[in-house]
Amino acid sequence: MTDAWVALAAVSFAAAAVLLWDRLRRRRDEAQAYLKGVRSVISGDPDAAIEALSDAARLGSPEAVETYLALGQLFRRTGDLSRAVRLHRNMLLGPALDPARRAEVERELAEDYRRSGMLAEAVEIYRKLGPADRTAWEGLRDVLVDAGDLPGAISAQRALAIEGADPVLAHLLAAAAREAFARAPAEATALAAEALRADGESADAHLAAAELAGAAGDGAAALDHVGRALDAAPRAALLAWPALAAVPDAASAASFVEARLAARGGDPALHLLHGRALHRLGRVADALAALRRALERDRRGEVTWEMRELLRQADAPGPGELAARHDLLVAALLRRGRAPRCTRCAADAPVRSWRCRRCGAFDAYA
Repeated sequence: MTDAWVALAAVSFAAAAVLLWDRLRRRRDEAQAYLKGVRSVISGDPDAAIEALSDAARLGSPEAVETYLALGQLFRRTGDLSRAVRLHRNMLLGPALDPARRAEVERELAEDYRRSGMLAEAVEIYRKLGPADRTAWEGLRDVLVDAGDLPGAISAQRALAIEGADPVLAHLLAAAAREAFARAPAEATALAAEALRADGESADAHLAAAELAGAAGDGAAALDHVGRALDAAPRAALLAWPALAAVPDAASAASFVEARLAARGGDPALHLLHGRALHRLGRVADALAALRRALERDRRGEVTWEMRELLRQADAPGPGELAARHDLLVAALLRRGRAPRCTRCAADAPVRSWRCRRCGAFDAYA
């Protein structure tokens, strides 16, 4: 009898050892496949990364959820949104998904829908997760902005109950103010004032207020707001032209930029702004000289990129301006230009803006 118990114990131990070895082997293989995927991402080979992560996920270890999530994010990064959607849907349908991880997978699926343009589906998921899930509610806000529902996005942001300054709410209110101006100037002015109350240091809010003040004929208030915007965020000079162009007195707008240049003469964005202000005055030769100074001082490449776009969209030059405009365009094309790049998702933008069109992040450009 004792021998039988010993034999049974030996068999049980051997079986446990086999199971443990198999589990360790699976985890080792998954770790190796995952590491191979990470290396492929770093080396810029997304196809190899997808293959390696797929191998890791198929091993079915307890860590497979992490691998599937990494794989879904990689699908989304490479633009393979249909595969990302299928993967996350299948994860939600699978019986092995830990209920504690379900909300995380649902958020990933909602982001897949947002990137795919399926905004109603994304809104449905985010609303179901509710305001208690802060990440989901921020996602809902971003989808509503994409859908053009600024009032809804503002309500969603307010529900987050940010203490102190709320830069995102200031951006949303500034955008709503600009949108409302043509149909309801008084409402637009109230929205701009509310944006400044949300964040008194918001360059976007100050520029929106400047645009409205200039359109109302109050050039002094407009220039004051532009100055506050540039004090808060010097790089906002690349976004300040609509506000400066709204100042009724073109000469005072040009003088304002010249005063800023006296303190920051090496800022290429200010020289670009100066060139546009001089061109509005009809001082074409001086404007072209200012634009050339902007190119010469541009070390990052973004002002050069912006100037190429400006020259591309500009009206055809007159006979006396043609040669100088051609020389400026050639100089801009010969210099290294760099598109604004989002610091969150690394997507390039055609021109600088307050919000990344791809991932929805505000103030995402360095």
